[in-house]
Amino acid sequence: MQRMQWPVWPLLATTALAAACFGFGVSRSWAADLLALLVILSGIELASAGLERRPMREHPRWRWSLLGLAVAMLLALGALVQTLCWPIGHKSHPAWLIPLVGLAFGLLRLLPQELSIETTRRTRAVLAAEQVRHRSERQLLELRLAALQGQIEPHFLYNTLANARALIGHDAVAAETMLNRLIAYLRAAVPDLRANATSVAQELERASAYLDIMKIRLGERLTFEIDASHAARDCLIPPLALMTLIENAIEHGIEPQLGGGRVAVRARCDDARLTLSVSDNGAGFQAAMGDGIGLVNLQERLHTLFGAQAELRVEAGEAGGVSAVISMPAQIGNPA
Repeated sequence: MQRMQWPVWPLLATTALAAACFGFGVSRSWAADLLALLVILSGIELASAGLERRPMREHPRWRWSLLGLAVAMLLALGALVQTLCWPIGHKSHPAWLIPLVGLAFGLLRLLPQELSIETTRRTRAVLAAEQVRHRSERQLLELRLAALQGQIEPHFLYNTLANARALIGHDAVAAETMLNRLIAYLRAAVPDLRANATSVAQELERASAYLDIMKIRLGERLTFEIDASHAARDCLIPPLALMTLIENAIEHGIEPQLGGGRVAVRARCDDARLTLSVSDNGAGFQAAMGDGIGLVNLQERLHTLFGAQAELRVEAGEAGGVSAVISMPAQIGNPA
């Protein structure tokens, strides 16, 4: 509990002068005026000490009500003291004049303090409300991201298992290789499904396993290339962001085309910007759009995480096919 800081010297001066006036019969107009001023100022100091206590700081209505009551009481007390101490037969000025002057000086000292306390209280209240709002927004953001990530399904999973089962009868080696690459993919992908971020290097590990599986399924119809700088590999990205583009390129670009095609995955980090691109020479721009759910989800995730600082562009390739590019701020750290 905060201790009240008593205004010792004003109280001592008031006590001494009151004793002189009432105990020893000192009857002077200046003594009456001075005693009225000291009573007012001592009362103001006492009110200031009381209003600074923690319980009073948290209840502004009570504080301002008590301050108004204290002002009225001190004004009346000062006028009463001056009337009682005023010399008999001496021409008197209005009894409220000197107490009013003392009260004005006292309020000049007290009001800035009270306004500062009120400003501090309101600022803390606003900051506390902002903190609660930001915490709520962050929780909603995390839930929204979790929901969006939950919609990103590895469409190839069931097909891969079906293909592995079909291969077992006539090419056990290929079936084993496919299952090993599927295990590698899942081992790399599953831990990050609930994470907020993953590294480009981890995402490329998943991409390599995925493309190896698709290579077994499609044979000579698929060729691919992965090229990423060392700086880009250390950057953080939303989980499955790059995989969404690769799956889209395979499913809507390469598989529908009888002759297959080529997928090129690149990652570069320049001027604090990370650029990820997936290009194919497959079926073309319209076919590559598919139902658009994966790309829409990815766009939503990027916008939620980075706002206008990130973008997803899907463009027709110069030599046919589609080029999908993610541009976002480069972030380096431990995946969370």
